[in-house]
Amino acid sequence: MKRAHSIPLTLAAPIVFIWASGFPTGKLGVAAAPPFLLTTVRLVAATGLLSAIAVISRSTWPRGGRLGHTAVAGVLTYGAQFGGCYGAMSVGVPASVTALVIAMNPVLTAALAAVLLRERLSRTRLAGLVLGVIAVTVTLGGEVLAEGTLNPGILLALVGLLGFSAGGLYQQRFCGPVDPRSGGAVQSAAAAAAVGAIALFEHGQVTDWPRAAAVLTWLVLAGSVLGTTCYLRAVAVGGASRAASLFSAVPPVAALLAWPLLGETPTVAAVLGIALGAASCVLGTRPDRPAPQAEAPALTA
Repeated sequence: MKRAHSIPLTLAAPIVFIWASGFPTGKLGVAAAPPFLLTTVRLVAATGLLSAIAVISRSTWPRGGRLGHTAVAGVLTYGAQFGGCYGAMSVGVPASVTALVIAMNPVLTAALAAVLLRERLSRTRLAGLVLGVIAVTVTLGGEVLAEGTLNPGILLALVGLLGFSAGGLYQQRFCGPVDPRSGGAVQSAAAAAAVGAIALFEHGQVTDWPRAAAVLTWLVLAGSVLGTTCYLRAVAVGGASRAASLFSAVPPVAALLAWPLLGETPTVAAVLGIALGAASCVLGTRPDRPAPQAEAPALTA
């Protein structure tokens, strides 16, 4: 089995920022358009862009069984995740709370990887996961105290969490070295078909075309194209668990970005979550120390 390596900061930082920005901008988007329609249009646009990039760069496209596995990973990773998140925010779940639910991805992914893929959890990575849980709990507790209640729509965000975690593991287990450009196009297309089927039965219409267009431009170019490429690369380099550990830092960063975008002032809990989330990312993405090799016995005459 190929050994996973650490995820470099030049790859980790864009992933955290892009994913964090998707929550406040997504909240703006669902205020202007129905959530599943918004998700479908985003994924269709991403499919077109990634397909063009793949063709121009002459990327290798997945074929046969790997094509089917790539499509399944896309439905889980992007269809369930984005559909669940936007659906949750459309019924009033705050962007920061939605981000906090998705940030449980490292814990759930690591637990599933240990059970399903027999992946070893070193003490360092376990400490990073514990810090991630604390960061999420502290920030979520502050949000619940501020709101006074927890929106039942959080169940939709949990669907997004389950899809995201399962998709990362499925990608690692069945998709192999799929090119991020062509693989991202296939995954976005499969996810668009799945969410689009749900959107056919959705009520509501676009109420603010300029805002919806602006949000979709950012979500497609930054989130679906650059974010997808970076995330698939992170999974290939460090494995699903290490890539997932980056998302411990997403909720506090999302809270900071929501300040100018949504007028939400960061709380003390959010500031504390930033420090804990950053520490979690550092520990969670460090490479495991190689097991000491036994010294070869001396030969005797």
